[in-house]
Amino acid sequence: MVTLGLLSGCGNRTSASTASSDAGALADSSQKPAAAAAAPAAHSFRIGLGPWIGYGPLYLALEKGFFSDAGLKVDLVVLTGIAERNSALKSGAIDALAAPVDYFVLAAGNNLESSIVMATDESAGGDGIVGTESIRSVKDLRGKRVAFQRGLPSEFFLRALLAQNGVPFSELKPVDMETAQAGAAFISKQVDAAVVWEPWLTRASEEGNGHVVASTRDNPDLIVDCLGFNKDVVARFPDDVQKVVDSVFRAIEYWKRQPEESNKIMAPHFQVSPEKYAAILAGAKFADLDRNRAYFGTSEAPGSIFRVAERASSIWLEAKVTSAPVRPDSVISPAFVSKAKN
Repeated sequence: MVTLGLLSGCGNRTSASTASSDAGALADSSQKPAAAAAAPAAHSFRIGLGPWIGYGPLYLALEKGFFSDAGLKVDLVVLTGIAERNSALKSGAIDALAAPVDYFVLAAGNNLESSIVMATDESAGGDGIVGTESIRSVKDLRGKRVAFQRGLPSEFFLRALLAQNGVPFSELKPVDMETAQAGAAFISKQVDAAVVWEPWLTRASEEGNGHVVASTRDNPDLIVDCLGFNKDVVARFPDDVQKVVDSVFRAIEYWKRQPEESNKIMAPHFQVSPEKYAAILAGAKFADLDRNRAYFGTSEAPGSIFRVAERASSIWLEAKVTSAPVRPDSVISPAFVSKAKN
């Protein structure tokens, strides 16, 4: 569900206008109505995202034509592994990434800075820690084999809860696994606990004879997915970035009015039925414009996203995966939410 923000990557954009050097063509065009002139080429964006249901509105905006209505060409690129995402960002293969706040902070701490322009969804029970019956609280994770994927929300969520409960990370027996593998390992009793997201949270609980020890239902604001753009793209094409933001908000509003149709469009992208997709959404919330404005706040009263980013900076420093603090305002750009419209 997570990662960086957007690096280099303007080479895949198309020109906003076209021209001909053929004198005859120019002369002929003067006798034609203006409507016959070639339409401006749509600006092109490649957006990376993981297989998390909360990214559904991006697919909805694409398939309902909201991006194209705004004069944009958008390609959505599924990237599952952290190394794959990093490589895509570094090479400029993508222009933006959908990922949680903590990942953008981690990226900035490793010199891969980006600009968070909006929140797309938030976990409300969709991420959590599943454990055996003997693990009744986060404190019971001491000395236990705990599976999670490093660098993703799983690690951030785990470290945040350990810190809240006074449990040193060093007292765990960590097992680095991709989320699906962590869930399967718990079901097969290879580990004592796993930090996973849906649908693995439910599967691990039901098939692994375990239970949810803690989830984002009781820890709001920690896991909020955002859309982050390359800083250079934001600087050069702010109007187009705004159109992407507005198109995603339009999709979320459409889902609110037409949930059944929208779920049918989004569900196939996550290999689940529309009914299953709707059920899993009980553990997540799409972030509409009102929620975004509350989360980002104002320059006079910054919202909780700034506190989450500051917390992530501290956690990644303690984990020794970054070497210097990351200022929240260096990775968060509230202007797009402020100017947004549905």
